[in-house]
Amino acid sequence: MHQEHDMRPILKHPLNVRIFHYILLLSFLPLAATGLLLFFKPLSQEGMQLTYDVHIIAGIVMALDAVAFTIMAFDRVVQFIARVFSFSGRDVKWFMVLGGYPQKFLLGKKVPIPPMNKYNSGQKLFGACVLIGGTVLILSGLVLWLIPHAAPRDIVWFLGQAHLVSGLVLTAFLPVHLFLAVYRFDDFKAMMIHGNVPYHDAAEYTPLWVKNEIAPVATNGEQLTSK
Repeated sequence: MHQEHDMRPILKHPLNVRIFHYILLLSFLPLAATGLLLFFKPLSQEGMQLTYDVHIIAGIVMALDAVAFTIMAFDRVVQFIARVFSFSGRDVKWFMVLGGYPQKFLLGKKVPIPPMNKYNSGQKLFGACVLIGGTVLILSGLVLWLIPHAAPRDIVWFLGQAHLVSGLVLTAFLPVHLFLAVYRFDDFKAMMIHGNVPYHDAAEYTPLWVKNEIAPVATNGEQLTSK
């Protein structure tokens, strides 16, 4: 079978990862929207109070989702951290051409891209921002919500600024992440629906992952999974 027509599924995102991602997405979208409203304050006092309440509820949901997934899938969290914080010359070369996306979208041409592992360099950068920024959002949000008057004023001010910057950075990343996720539709379906990517898609975009980590599943010999 030619590689470009190889439709064998590779399990890239297992069920627990997909559930975590669903809850993360459904909590962060209202967090981002209400966060911008709280920053610009365009509504009446009643509207701003409702916005604040929605922001708090969505923040609690996101925090519980993150804590639950860390406890129940700690090995995957450790593996994800190791992946997104790895760095090599391939990442430098990827960023020099921005993954070839500007050339493809603006000029309609394809440029050589260094071989990637399970996540490309842009996904690794976004993942690192989510890990760091999400942690900052959760911890600072808890202090600002529960004990804003008990904590020292300077610490509260610093946490407020950290909360604002982290939220703005992740919100700015969001439209790019959503656009590229839909553009890579096989990967989008893997994360949002069934967890699998076709072999040919993985071999094209993540050849190092396919080469180093994919192994046959012992069930029917047709599906593949990562180590």
